[in-house]
Amino acid sequence: MNIAYLILAHNQPLQLERLISRLDQPNAYFFIHIDKKSTGKVAIKSNLSHFPNLKIISNHNVNWMGFKMVESTIDLLRLASGSGIDFKYYVLMSGQDYPIKSNRFINEFFEKHTEDFISFARINDSPDNFKNKVRYLHYYDFPYTNPRNKNKIPLLVYLYFGIHRHVVRYLPKRSFYKNMEPCFGAQWFALTHETVKCILEFIKENKGYLRFMKYTEGPDETFFQTIILNSGRKTNVYDYERFEEWCKTKKEGDNFIQDYSSLRYMDWSDNGKNVPKPAILDETYFETLKTSADLFARKFDEKASALLMQQIDTELLEQKNDKS
Repeated sequence: MNIAYLILAHNQPLQLERLISRLDQPNAYFFIHIDKKSTGKVAIKSNLSHFPNLKIISNHNVNWMGFKMVESTIDLLRLASGSGIDFKYYVLMSGQDYPIKSNRFINEFFEKHTEDFISFARINDSPDNFKNKVRYLHYYDFPYTNPRNKNKIPLLVYLYFGIHRHVVRYLPKRSFYKNMEPCFGAQWFALTHETVKCILEFIKENKGYLRFMKYTEGPDETFFQTIILNSGRKTNVYDYERFEEWCKTKKEGDNFIQDYSSLRYMDWSDNGKNVPKPAILDETYFETLKTSADLFARKFDEKASALLMQQIDTELLEQKNDKS
């Protein structure tokens, strides 16, 4: 049973090397996209050169909330699925993720499961601010108006968001692509080979879907959920049948809680210590991670999370003698 780890990275080369070191095993293969504009590409490639089951690409300038994030993920899916290796699962990760279960546990988990793990909700069941993600045009891949792009022009950022917020309500609403039902959830996932094949076939046959999603807000959190939940593969998503039953009796304001979603612990609460969210995890989270059913967690920082990662290595990952 082989696992393809698809990793989106842009900084912290030592953190990325540590992540791969913890997940490295004979049946683990790593396919990494490094943000094209990253200043750490050389260091990352150098630090990872000793891993045999690893390939690196750097095709896109990735922008926060932009479509280049989706294109980078698609490229990783194509690279891994076309490698000639028989993968059971494709696990999408950030370079700031970290395992909280041992490789032995991860292998046993994926061996016994055949479902897809991805968080999901229907946008039409959500407040208008979620619906606005797809009903109006957004331009997050324009670097000068993206608030997290290093080339942003503050005046243009202010004008774009100010004008967009006031003008957009008077613009015609877009009808979603081919009457599909838009869905959203966390960006990260663990998908089976059959579902990855379904996604890539859909993309090949529906170029209009890519054009539509290119101008949505945060398409990395809607693109894959929408394809899967509008396909025959939706019943393979973990908890989907329970979700259908819940929909029959749900009340306004209710939220569906998945047993498993992206297999990732994240702190989006107001208790998080950092902005933007999710919170960067430190040693105060150890007991929570120790009892979590998830396989991974995020968001880790090579300095702020150093003590936490050492605790995880020693007590959770069977890395008794590793001091890195």
